[in-house]
Amino acid sequence: MKKALVGLSNNILQNIDKIKLWSNSFKKSCDCSDVVLLVANSTQEEVDAIRDLGIIPISVVIEDTYYINHKRLEHTKNFIETSNYDLLIITDVFDVYFQSDPFQKLDIDIYDIFVSGEGVKVNQEPWNSHNIGTLFPEYINLCMDKEVICSGIIAGKKNALIKLYNQMFHLCEISNNSHNIKDQAALNVLIAQNQIDNLKIFNLDDAWAMHCAVSGPTQFFDSWGFSGNIKYRIPKMIDNTVYSGDGPKYDIVHQFNRIPSWNKIIYNNIRNI
Repeated sequence: MKKALVGLSNNILQNIDKIKLWSNSFKKSCDCSDVVLLVANSTQEEVDAIRDLGIIPISVVIEDTYYINHKRLEHTKNFIETSNYDLLIITDVFDVYFQSDPFQKLDIDIYDIFVSGEGVKVNQEPWNSHNIGTLFPEYINLCMDKEVICSGIIAGKKNALIKLYNQMFHLCEISNNSHNIKDQAALNVLIAQNQIDNLKIFNLDDAWAMHCAVSGPTQFFDSWGFSGNIKYRIPKMIDNTVYSGDGPKYDIVHQFNRIPSWNKIIYNNIRNI
């Protein structure tokens, strides 16, 4: 089975250290898979810089980068359709760090798509409730009692991902333009409507992925009430590694840059990768 990590980025040279951390931490954790980066609006120098990192560059054009968060969905879908990968993990690039092989926990005999929760419900999290409510007001009541699911890390089988990314992109395109970040709202609406077949939702205790914006000790963790609402083990960093409380270490740490002390430690780790 052929596997790959896939992401999309513009402004390559400005963000080369972030891309390097994303790619190298993955390759250290999973040495039998390719890393593919869709390089948006790139120059030849940027394409060469990505290739020098051992990443496969795929050039794409995004005309309106204000909406890059959901325009990337279409380009990602198009790439998957033409690729020969059987199993892929698609993530954000600038704030994703791998600590172990993210494919190991994927039970592909049962599930086709894999996502992860943020540990709180939509009605407990102001950003997501506002985002869904303004973009998809007709679905907000359906979503309010559901756990927030992060769109920044999605894994799955080829054909299932093509279908999902097509669904998400279509929803984003027909929504209003009250917000330029639409992909996560679209994902949560689809899940609330049970529109994704054979879906596995990892929780924080599963230690597959954690999302620091909500489940880590950011400036919002206490002030927005997350510490009292999360019903799972609270993630913590011990000896430069992020664990699920006193449980196992996470395969993926997302949004680590929201916590200055973690951000510094993780970027120091790049010297050893």
